[in-house]
Amino acid sequence: MTKFFLHRIVVMLVAICVCHDVFAQNDSTYVSCHQQGNKEEVGHERQRPFLLKALDDVTDFFMGCDTTYVTPQQYQLSAEAEVSYWHDYYNLRSSETNKTMTIQSDPSVILGGNVSYSIFGYGLLWNMNDLGIKAGKTNGTSLRQTFSIHTAKFFAEYYTFNSGKGAEIRSITGMSLKGKDRTFHGLNSRCKGGSIIYLFNNQHFSWPAAFGENAVQRKSCGTWSIGFQYNHQRVTFNAEELPDYLIGTIDSTLLFNKVNYDDFNVSVGYSYNCVLGRNVLYAISVLPSIGYRRSNITEASYKHSILNNVATDLNLRMSLVWNNTKYYSSLILETHTYSYRKDKFGLTNTYGTLKYVLGLNFWKKT
Repeated sequence: MTKFFLHRIVVMLVAICVCHDVFAQNDSTYVSCHQQGNKEEVGHERQRPFLLKALDDVTDFFMGCDTTYVTPQQYQLSAEAEVSYWHDYYNLRSSETNKTMTIQSDPSVILGGNVSYSIFGYGLLWNMNDLGIKAGKTNGTSLRQTFSIHTAKFFAEYYTFNSGKGAEIRSITGMSLKGKDRTFHGLNSRCKGGSIIYLFNNQHFSWPAAFGENAVQRKSCGTWSIGFQYNHQRVTFNAEELPDYLIGTIDSTLLFNKVNYDDFNVSVGYSYNCVLGRNVLYAISVLPSIGYRRSNITEASYKHSILNNVATDLNLRMSLVWNNTKYYSSLILETHTYSYRKDKFGLTNTYGTLKYVLGLNFWKKT
């Protein structure tokens, strides 16, 4: 009898070990084991750690889609390298004199990358133009950061970066700048903000396939979207850095010392994913927005503050993506336009980014 029980215990231990190995390899909740002797099948349940299971459940909920249109995310982790080209423009205008001035920042070459776990991503980028230049003299910023969530149902992002410094005066109404020094180092812009966008046709349209690279669109499809955005801008203008021939001659109503504003706006837009071939996608997203801007401007000539304004902005994204679920490569264009207007002064600043991304997915889901 003792030998019988010992034999049964050994068999059970072996069965438990086998079940554990199968669970670890396949991440299965239920494992069927066959006991020796009477060939009785026993169901053996193993539970994953609560936090991991909860995270997977949340991910599955937010990434749920019609698989005839979208191949969902198949890997837990991804890593990508990014090379991007940044450019920004500033248009100053006076409704009092109908004159304008356009300033273009020096183009910036940005190098960095992004790592993602499941639907969560973090990006870190460095401005290569800043290498070897003293602090405060760079043409932009040495660091840009993004935190993002890419799901089938919504997209969320937080970002922070600086821009400006090295720039060129492109045009001034009523003045010819041909053959003259147009360099300007007195412009600096600091930007941070966030957005969340909900996609209505989320069962068929995949935002991650277009801009997150953690899904693949199989059939062409579009969707309307609605979102909320917050953006904080601080733009400073040092008129003493203007070329000598402009000091004292430029229209004073075009000048300011500092603009601070916070945007709170709602956007309604449309996005479309066009499948060009197997694993190849062209995507476009247009999101105009309107909202409330809490602002403060100190003008160079009048030294007083102007508060409150209506915000009208426009975000445009386009991408060309190749993704076979394991490896992916994409070319992405993004522009953000922020327009400030009040009484006799207006400022529009537009940021444009063209980036190339090469990435790898790993740790396949089971």
